[in-house]
Amino acid sequence: MIKERIFTYGEHQHGIGVLSEPEDTFNSPIAVLLNAGLSHRAEPYRLNVLLGRQLAELGYIALRVDLSGKGDSPARETMTNRESVALDWSFMKKSLEKLYGSRPLLIFGLCSGADNGIKLCAQDPSIKGLILLDPVSRQDAGFAKRELLRKLTNPNKWLNIHKVVSRRLKQNTSGESSLLNSPMDLRDEPNDNDMDQCFESLVEKDGRVLAVFTSQTLYHYNKLGQFTSAMGINGLEPIIEEVFWPNAKHIFSIEVHRQRLIGTIADWANKHLDHLKTLQPE
Repeated sequence: MIKERIFTYGEHQHGIGVLSEPEDTFNSPIAVLLNAGLSHRAEPYRLNVLLGRQLAELGYIALRVDLSGKGDSPARETMTNRESVALDWSFMKKSLEKLYGSRPLLIFGLCSGADNGIKLCAQDPSIKGLILLDPVSRQDAGFAKRELLRKLTNPNKWLNIHKVVSRRLKQNTSGESSLLNSPMDLRDEPNDNDMDQCFESLVEKDGRVLAVFTSQTLYHYNKLGQFTSAMGINGLEPIIEEVFWPNAKHIFSIEVHRQRLIGTIADWANKHLDHLKTLQPE
């Protein structure tokens, strides 16, 4: 049976999270479940709660946590998002080390949580694994052709073309900004250097990655295997597993999709648990 308890971190211990622990925590890797956007640590549809408990059942220590300015953790008003997340992470690690000593760490993140996971991994050798939902992906040589074909063969595009034209005309005549044309415009996504450092370091550490892509990512990812091929890093393919569900919603609002996601992550985590235990914490 798993155990759960409150976790605190940061200045004056104001950062809040919940730990889910297996019966035996000896040698267990720690999976940190970051929240996305302004979401509470439970995440939409209690995804992080369900996943954290499932990981604990498998033998991981799972921490679902509110970053500063999100959920129940107060904000830092004088820092950029990148600076605040990095400081949060340093405090979290100190609190986790007091409880468990040095352990291999994994990060789970959806959307901006995935962005933060990549940026943190680029700088921290103790992060040995990533579970990424709808991360940013580079486009490979065939992306534009596949995207054009998808649009030309999508009947809904043609049936609703009058609505699209009308909306564009209204934006142009009213002076509306097109800043939100892409979902990435709301995200502090990792830059090219972050991406290279993160995944090159994971190859060097023999880490593990699970990357799941949904309908939200069709504007930058439209083929299974695109992420790995577009990164172009030698040795990345053996350590990464890509999943492409173009019919799934970004926040997994449909129960069957949510259960499939949790099952997929659980299978991946169970498969790699023994390997992750062998990796030396930095």
